[in-house]
Amino acid sequence: MPVLQLEPATPVAGQPTSAVVWINGRKAIVAHPTPAGPARLEDIDRGINAEPAFLAAVVRSIGDCQRVLVLGPGSTRLALEREYVSAFRRPDRLVDVEPAGPPSEADLAATLFTLSS
Repeated sequence: MPVLQLEPATPVAGQPTSAVVWINGRKAIVAHPTPAGPARLEDIDRGINAEPAFLAAVVRSIGDCQRVLVLGPGSTRLALEREYVSAFRRPDRLVDVEPAGPPSEADLAATLFTLSS
């Protein structure tokens, strides 16, 4: 996983400052910071849902963050980024990195820490 060089996010009261998401066509893992301790991870399984419903569920989990890093296969990652921009009208919040394979939960938490600091 690439090392990110990022400026600290400006917090907005009442909302997480950042989220890291790994997504493929079957599931997503969304990582959010916690006040103390490890990142909070949420697994979202697509199940029998159509892609639009699955992507909407992932966007709801991400929420209106100041920074969002989306990892995963290109077409699914791009579809989620488009859904996020459609929901929040903030393409500037998406952090661009190279596509990545499935990370471990520790990798997601470490990337979230880098993104949030």
